[in-house]
Amino acid sequence: MKTPNETTAQATEAAPPKKPGRPPKHGAPMPAKYRAAAYRMRRREAASMAHENLKDAAPAVLLAALVRKFKTLANPDPELAPVVRELAGAIIAELCDRYEIPLPRSPGAI
Repeated sequence: MKTPNETTAQATEAAPPKKPGRPPKHGAPMPAKYRAAAYRMRRREAASMAHENLKDAAPAVLLAALVRKFKTLANPDPELAPVVRELAGAIIAELCDRYEIPLPRSPGAI
C-alpha cells in the first residue's frame, strides 16, 4: 500500500507544468492577428477620444490624436476645419505644457 506522500509525489510528476500568466478567455488563446487588430482598435479609440481629457491621456495617445488631426486637415472639410484646428492646438498646448516647451507668441496675439 502506498503512503499519501508517495501518491502526491507521483501526481505532481505526471502533471505538466502550468504556463505562467493568466489563462486564455473561453479556453482558447486569441490568435495573433486578432490580438493585433484589437490593440489597433483600442489605440484608435483612445486617439479619437483624447481631446475629451487631455490631462490624463498618455503622450503616445496625444501624438496619435495629433496625427489624426493633421490627416484630417490635409483634405479639409470647410465646416470641420476650425474645430479640427482648435483641437490640434489644444493637443499641442498640452504637450508643450507637459514637457515645458515654450511657445513663441505670435505678433498678432495680445
